[in-house]
Amino acid sequence: MTNTVYAPTASSDVERSGPNTNDAPQSFKLGLSGCGGGLESISTSHILDLAEKIEALGFTGIWLNEEHFQGSIVEVEGRRCHSPLILASAILARTTRLRVGFSVLLAALHNPIRLAEEIATLDVLSNGRVDVGISRGNNPRYLNAYGVNPEGTADHFKDMLTFLPRAWSVGRLPFGDAAHSIEPKPIQSPHPPIYVGTNTNETAAWATKSGHKIICHGIISMPNQRRLMRAYVDAGGNPAEVPFGRFVYVSETDASARKELWPTIEKLTTRLKGFGLFRRDGVIDEAGLEPDNFYREMVITGSPETCAEKFMALHGELGVTYLNALSAFFGFLPLDHLERSLDLMGSVLRPKLERALAAT
Repeated sequence: MTNTVYAPTASSDVERSGPNTNDAPQSFKLGLSGCGGGLESISTSHILDLAEKIEALGFTGIWLNEEHFQGSIVEVEGRRCHSPLILASAILARTTRLRVGFSVLLAALHNPIRLAEEIATLDVLSNGRVDVGISRGNNPRYLNAYGVNPEGTADHFKDMLTFLPRAWSVGRLPFGDAAHSIEPKPIQSPHPPIYVGTNTNETAAWATKSGHKIICHGIISMPNQRRLMRAYVDAGGNPAEVPFGRFVYVSETDASARKELWPTIEKLTTRLKGFGLFRRDGVIDEAGLEPDNFYREMVITGSPETCAEKFMALHGELGVTYLNALSAFFGFLPLDHLERSLDLMGSVLRPKLERALAAT
């Protein structure tokens, strides 16, 4: 597999009509993120039912991670990772309002023409409820297995983000001696929102200068989140448009939250150390994966009142209005705890934060 983007030599100047979600008024938004959109547990059989439930609870959207070689017989506990595009199709078919995004698709592993077709197809079938999160996708295990040369991934990524909006425009695009119209065309105008996932200041700044937003994943430490947000805002980005990831667990009280969540924290941090995650620049250091540090610095947890206070502190510091919860803790959170936390998140925490942001 090569990293060549089959980019046309010219783009159409025609604008399409349709609903534009990029200009929606800013208010509190609550999303979920993970391999199963934050709904994964040891079993994935509940994901579609839970998607209907969180729509009824008023969640804005769910975001699906792209990962490979994780789940089934490989993992005794933890997340089960499926094809995000196929899972997105199933979730969109079971819901009517919930938005479905990707947190994130790995550009290096995708053919740009096929990806443009598949995203547009999802957008048409869902009546414009798709958000496109995408990153360079530089995981060496994945690149090796897919036969991708790592030296070409940076150029492939930026070429793809140039190509996708052109592919979704009206009209034929020249490809060498031929011209083709990439079909179908998405419902959203001018195209589904694009969110760039990155760990570097340079790419965060490049994203907003290129007309895109960023998405901040919850596994990134707060010092690195602050660094990325500063780079994005300094380049002209709007922090209220950033889905801001944190691990989130809501219980009736602070004490019950710690008691219920602590076994999951111990399992998760042990697994993350095994991934060698702390060896990736711009993510989290080894000390951040110590259970006490992780619980204190990486997780918004406690009663609805405490969780609201913690988010409003982030809003006051960084201007974020979209809390994107890693609610299943990579699938280690037991299903009964997940369902209880989702109930409190949607029925109690969400209205509190809506009122708090309205008051500011």
